[in-house]
Amino acid sequence: MKKTTMTAVVKDTAAPGIVIKQVPIPKPKKDEVLVKVRYASVCGTDIGIYDWIPWAASHIKPPQIVGHEMVGEIIEINTKEKTNLQPGDLVSSETHIFCQNCYQCSIKNYHICENMKLFGIGRDGAFAEYATIPIRTTWKNDPRISVEAMSVQEPLGNAVNVVTKADVKDKKILIMGLGPTGLCAGMVAKAYGAAEVVGVNRREYRRDLAMKLGFDRAVAKIDEKEYGTFDAVLEMSGNRIGIEIALDAARIAGKIIAFGIPKENISFDWGKYMINKELSIDSVFGRMIWDTWKDTTELLISGNVDLTKIITHRFKLSEFEEAMKVMKSGECGKILLEP
Repeated sequence: MKKTTMTAVVKDTAAPGIVIKQVPIPKPKKDEVLVKVRYASVCGTDIGIYDWIPWAASHIKPPQIVGHEMVGEIIEINTKEKTNLQPGDLVSSETHIFCQNCYQCSIKNYHICENMKLFGIGRDGAFAEYATIPIRTTWKNDPRISVEAMSVQEPLGNAVNVVTKADVKDKKILIMGLGPTGLCAGMVAKAYGAAEVVGVNRREYRRDLAMKLGFDRAVAKIDEKEYGTFDAVLEMSGNRIGIEIALDAARIAGKIIAFGIPKENISFDWGKYMINKELSIDSVFGRMIWDTWKDTTELLISGNVDLTKIITHRFKLSEFEEAMKVMKSGECGKILLEP
């Protein structure tokens, strides 16, 4: 008998926690593909979904399968349109599902579409044996990239976008926060020719991992003597104190790239930093579609970035609760789930 159900990680109710259950295998709608998931990786956003923070509550309508970082094999394609995809291709999903009709889409800012849905957040995602993906947000992976690395391209793409906006070549760079995307940002900054890359994180585990990945320094805090000496600060933590340090650590006319999402409102002395210091603050929400994905592929194929070094733990999909405990501990890099 043909299999009709699958194991999935489901946000079942509007409350903290998660359930692992059997659900029907989805069928691809018009202009979608059905993939058999090979690997999915756990994101910090998934912690917020698990804990049911206000942001998650405002974006998810349970019940829903979660998870958005993945690689899978195409099983079925439902379209009459011409496509370069075919069964057997290993693909990943761009998280930002764009509408193609709004103003931002008309100027090719697909990643900040005004009517955007998020894979694994606004619709069923990849913490399952099978998943469906719109063809317009399906990325065909280069077979020269390791399958494990394919599942972690989404956060690497975030880092590529951040580092590109910072224009890091020959510059002294500070990275506030060494979660997986911050760690990726350090690797990318070195690959793009930064003169010095310094990472800040309170956890020794993450600092040690940063040094193994090629950071020049990784510290628990920045000495105030270094305030005003960094050409660019990549704020990856979303932590209020981290943001305050970023403002002081950037040199006069320096640049800050905001990526981490704070859990509280942030205020700062506008006159001191924006006027007197002439700081430039830019921000990143995701990846440029598809330019960032192309840049990410080049980094991985060249070997200038090795994503397998950031993968520290692997769990079966059925072990999601244990994976979440490790993720919350901070004593990890990237965690892979295998259905």
